[in-house]
Amino acid sequence: MSDGEQKKPAEVTLAQMTIIDDKEPIRLPQSFIEALQPEGRSHAIIILAPNTKIIRIIPTNSDSVAKININIGKLSPDFLRQMGSIFIRLGIKTLYSTGLCFTADTCVYEGYLDSTELQSVTTDKIYEEFKAIPGVSTVTIDMLTVS
Repeated sequence: MSDGEQKKPAEVTLAQMTIIDDKEPIRLPQSFIEALQPEGRSHAIIILAPNTKIIRIIPTNSDSVAKININIGKLSPDFLRQMGSIFIRLGIKTLYSTGLCFTADTCVYEGYLDSTELQSVTTDKIYEEFKAIPGVSTVTIDMLTVS
């Protein structure tokens, strides 16, 4: 490198501007596709958080994902520890999880599991475990597949 040349700085993210048009799909540049396909993965879950307008694209090991939605009537200080304990005991890990409390008595947790995590545990067992947490009012598990 000569005295006039500068070393290119390391980058943490990839970025590209695009147009949002309901008549045209958003196209990902080749560099994004390459970054999303580690180990030859060909599927991903796309998650939009409407309140923040942030979209996440998370590569998966399969073509289906379980979305767990838990409505909490009364959030206990112990809730997250109990959730973590269930995941550890059942031997499953999430692709992504989030939660939001709208009021002191209305909270929602959502988690996404690659269907490969369901080889050793059923969705019925996951439902039973989460429904048993004190304060949980509803639990739904929906399977999302490529359409």
